[in-house]
Order: sequence, then structure tokens, then C-alpha cells
Amino acid sequence: MTVTSQNPSPADVEDGARANEVRGAVRSTLQLGGSLMVTYAIALGIRALMPRYLGPEAFGYFNWSEAFAATFFVATNLGLETYIRKEVPVRPEHASDFFGTTMLLRLCMTLILMVALALVLHHTGEPPEVQHLVQWFALAQSLIVVNASMAALLHSKGKVAGLSVSNVITKIVWGGGLALMAALGVGIQWLAVPMVASEAVKLVISWRLAKEHLGLKFRIDLPATKKVMKACLPFFLTAAALACNGRTDMSLLGKLASKEEVGWYGGAFSIAGLTFLISPIFGWVLMPMMSRAAARSPEELSHLTRRSLEGVLAFTVPVMMAMVLGADLWVRLMCGPGFEPAALPLRVLSPIFVMAYVTMVSSIWLTMSNKEWWVTLAATMGAVVNPLLNLGLIPWLYGRIGPSGGATATALSMFFTEVIVTVLFLSRMGRNSFDRRSLIMVAKTAAVCGVCVALDRFLVGSVSAWPRLGLTASTYVVGVLLTGAIRPSELLQVVRMARQRGKAAPVEVVVTATPTT
Repeated sequence: MTVTSQNPSPADVEDGARANEVRGAVRSTLQLGGSLMVTYAIALGIRALMPRYLGPEAFGYFNWSEAFAATFFVATNLGLETYIRKEVPVRPEHASDFFGTTMLLRLCMTLILMVALALVLHHTGEPPEVQHLVQWFALAQSLIVVNASMAALLHSKGKVAGLSVSNVITKIVWGGGLALMAALGVGIQWLAVPMVASEAVKLVISWRLAKEHLGLKFRIDLPATKKVMKACLPFFLTAAALACNGRTDMSLLGKLASKEEVGWYGGAFSIAGLTFLISPIFGWVLMPMMSRAAARSPEELSHLTRRSLEGVLAFTVPVMMAMVLGADLWVRLMCGPGFEPAALPLRVLSPIFVMAYVTMVSSIWLTMSNKEWWVTLAATMGAVVNPLLNLGLIPWLYGRIGPSGGATATALSMFFTEVIVTVLFLSRMGRNSFDRRSLIMVAKTAAVCGVCVALDRFLVGSVSAWPRLGLTASTYVVGVLLTGAIRPSELLQVVRMARQRGKAAPVEVVVTATPTT
């Protein structure tokens, strides 16, 4: 008898590589998720500090300045981040073809835009301290755009450990700087300086990591960059539309209503924005993974998309329910006195983020299926509809329903816009979005949510806020587990995959008996 090792077939090798890829994605998610928990803890503290330090009107100026600067610098995005996450995962060496030239292009655009921004601010008659604040935010925004591309390169390569540490360090710089400035009582015009400092630190760290892990080189290649910019056009238009969709609302609210309304809306948005806790994971991990899946087969891409949508709903729906049912409590805890009117806009905003996560996954599927122009069309439609709704709803509701009428109008505009975009995305995906299993999960979750809302309404007035939320949360958890909307066994499977630590899938060794001669 002899012992022989059966050589793995190409299919076995492919399956092993695919299993390693999944384990690596889970491990990257956990690494990045750990850093996100730390950074969000810092952000949570700052979100609670700033409204109390500034008050509704000054906080409104603060949010308006950041939104105005971000809108002004939309053009520097170039659509490069999405292009990187689509192309670099399958050919990492391509990054050096366009990186240097696009960096110089962005630098030139930043210099031109800074001059234009100064002229616009001078002629709009904003207070000098606000003009100063906007310019600092503009400088920070130019760094944020570059850092997003650097992070996309590292995510595409799957090298996230150093980036996770960088995220924590830079968030400490930002949060610590703001806390120090608040303690010293500095003027509002300096409150964006910590953001500039933190993004500058992040750029230095990201550049070193990119050189180490990708061999990134700074070189000028105009022909290659021209091709990349042509391919980036739909991604650029989409990014510009999405950025305007999320920023012009505050600018319009400040002009059509008051900066105090912007403060209330900003308070509600900052709380609701906490539901974006896992949103970076989509670009950092899911998009490169879906890029590789698309390269193998459309069926694998669709399967991954459906399961990702299930995970999105499992996470976002309970958070959304907590935001809606506890809006008054969260506003009181996070924003403090003077922000009570923000509770109604918060209730309107909370469901938006469930839809936003769905559109994130949907847009990745469309992009990987070479339907990126459809994403551009839907995003552009949203960018047109949102300001039109704001122009109609803000004058109508401002003052009509009391304080926060303008803020509620802006929240409603965002809500209706997100509904339109989500419907467009899902209709284009068809059966690639939800199958029978995921539709059953949606139905069960919706039924549990209905029970929780009914229970909450029954308890209002007779039970205080914390016990009431605790009872509804317990009801939700029990409901989704009993109905099977959430499967604990699948969560345990993810944990087991993470513990594999990326080890290669074992190749089966077969012991066979061979005749002796």
C-alpha cells in the first residue's frame, strides 16, 4: 500500500482562493470595524459637545459653512475613488499610471477654487468669521478628497491594518483639537483647523502605506490619465450629484429660513448620521470584494449582492427604529437645551439611512455590472429633485408648524428624494436585488417593526423613555429571532470565518491503495 497526495484540480484551487478572499474580507471588516468603533466614540463625544458649546444659531453657521465648502469642492472628486475600487483590486500596478497626474490636477483645481470661493464669500455678505471658517473647511475638504483616494487604493489591495490605526490617530487629533478649542473658548472661525490638521496627518500616513503595500509611484503619465478620466466620467457625475444632494439642502435652508433652523437640522442630521457607522465598510471591503466576484461570474455577484442587502437591513432597521421611537431622548442627550425642535426632523430623517444603505449596495452592483451610467442618471435626478423640493417645502412649512418647520421641510425633501432614488436603483436591478429568501426576511422584519411601534404608542405617557425603549428593543430582538428574520447560525459562521485568519483552505489528501508488483 502506498500513500499518494491527490493534486488539487483548478476548481479546488479556485474554491480555496475564494474562501481565502471571503475570510480576508471578514478579517478586514473586523479590523476596520474596530477602528470605526473608536473613531465613532470620539465623534459621538464631539457631536454632543459642539451643539452645547455653540448653541443653535452658531451651530447652524458651523454646519452651513462645512456644507457650503463641501459643495464648492465637489469638482475635485473626479470620480477617482469609485474607479479605483472597481479597477485596482484586479490590477494593483495600474494605480501608479494615474496617481501622480491626478494629484497635480487636484492641486491646480484647489488653488483656483480657493480664489473663487474667497470672491463669492466676499460678495455674499457673510460675517468675516464665517468667511474665515468656510475657507478652513475648504482646505480640509481638498485634503479629504485626496485621502479618500489613498484609502481606496489600500482597501483595494486589502491592506487595512495600518489604515485602521491611522483612522484612530487622526480622529484623536481632530476630536482633541476641537475639545481644546472649546475649552479655550476660541471663536467659531478657528473650529475647522483641527480637521485640516487631522487630514494632513492622515495624508502623510496613507502615502507611506501606499508606497509600502502597492509600490505606488508618483509619475506623470498624461495619456494613461486621459483614459482614466474618460472612464471616471460617470463616477464623477454620480459623486457630484450625491454631494450636491447632501449639501445644498443646508445652504438653501440657511438662505430661505434661518441659521437657527440649520442648527436644528444639523443637530438632527448629526444624530441620524450615527447610523452610518458601517458605511465605510462598503467602499473599504464590499466594493473590492464585489469587483472580484464580478470578474468571476454575474451569478456570484448577484448572490453576494442579495446577501449583502440582507445584512444591511438586519443592521439598519433596528437602529432606525431606535432613532424614530426615541427621537426626543436622543436630541436631549446629544444636543442639549435649545435643540428640542430637532426631534421632528430626526424622526423624518431616520428612515432615510435604511434606504441610503440599500442604494449603496445597489450602486455597487450596477457599477460592477457596467451599468454605471444608470447610477449617474438616478443620482443626477436626485440632485435635481432635492433642491426643487426644498424650494417648495421650506417657504411653505417655515413658520407654519412652529420652530423646526424649515428643518422638517428639508428633512422631508431628503426623504422623498431618497425614496425616488431607491426605487430607481431596485427597479433596474430587478431580481438581482432580492430573492424569495430576502423578501421573506423583509416581510418578517416589517411585521416585527409594526408590533414594536404599536407597543411604543401604548406605553407612551405611562412608562418613562428608557424603560419604554428597553421594552421595545427587547420585543424587536425576540421578534426577529422567533420569526427567523435574523439567523444566529449565520452570524456564528462569520465569526468562525474570522478566526481562520486567512489561512489557505486545506487541500484534501486522499489515501489510496495501489497494487504492488
